[in-house]
Amino acid sequence: MNKHRYQVGVAVLGLLLASAPARALAAGPIDTWGDQTQTEKFNKTVALPKGGSFNLSNVSGDVVITGGPGEQIVIDATKRGRTIDDLKAVQITVVTSATRVEVRTEYPRERRNVNASVDFIVTLPRGAVVEVHSVSGDVKVSNVDGSLRAETVSGDVAVTSAAQLEMAKTVSGDVTVQTAASSGDVSIASVSGGAIVRSLKARSLEANSVSGDVELTDVTCERVKGNSISGSITFAGPLVKGGRYMLQSHSGDVTVSVNGKDGFELNASTFSGDIRSDLELTSKVGGPGDAESRHRRQTSMRGNFGDGSAVLELNAFSGNVTIVKK
Repeated sequence: MNKHRYQVGVAVLGLLLASAPARALAAGPIDTWGDQTQTEKFNKTVALPKGGSFNLSNVSGDVVITGGPGEQIVIDATKRGRTIDDLKAVQITVVTSATRVEVRTEYPRERRNVNASVDFIVTLPRGAVVEVHSVSGDVKVSNVDGSLRAETVSGDVAVTSAAQLEMAKTVSGDVTVQTAASSGDVSIASVSGGAIVRSLKARSLEANSVSGDVELTDVTCERVKGNSISGSITFAGPLVKGGRYMLQSHSGDVTVSVNGKDGFELNASTFSGDIRSDLELTSKVGGPGDAESRHRRQTSMRGNFGDGSAVLELNAFSGNVTIVKK
């Protein structure tokens, strides 16, 4: 295995694990064995002024958050447990201030084998700043215009219609982003799952996966960085003048779809795969027009298309690198 790319993979894994919700992991032990046949409802409505923030920390259970009109947060939760005692052992705490609402599930530290989970359905003002953490369960957030950070350890993260997305991460599961934007930087990551982004406008995007594919479609960013260890990487979107696009996979393919109008400078390499470009490059080395290259596998390709104003840095170890014209 290429030492450099191995080190990159270890670094990516370390960053993802370091971002796991520390407070949630500090909760008491959970016993996941047995059917959770007992349920208990929890409902609470609190005010949140314009520009306020909402923070939810869960341990086990799914979380669904939806933005809407008004200045109230409606919290509907369902506790699920194997016994009545399990339900009583888990508490839902809501702490409010003038500009902030914090919700968290709390498990007893002194008791072991608590078989209980909490599912949340939350509606809140669309302009709220939202931060959600979970340990075990899916997280879904939609129609939020304030800054958004969403993460779980074991479960999927799905974000739809987010105007100021900052981060969406999981360790075991897929991350899917559909129709989002940001005036700053966006971070998307999964260790065991895919990182999928469809329709994003931001200053920069970093998308990482260790054992899944990275799919970036209709992405408009000045800077894009995509990494995967054992998955493929695909990118499709306009190339911004002066933009930089760095895509790297160890054991998967790297494919970039371009419109044939945006100029770019290409620096591509692979160790044991092939390199192909549908577009004719100028000043290229090892390209399809090179007489010698027609008789050997392509391991590198450098050249310009158009004004060469954007930079494509594409690298694979045991996969192919392809530039496709839409």
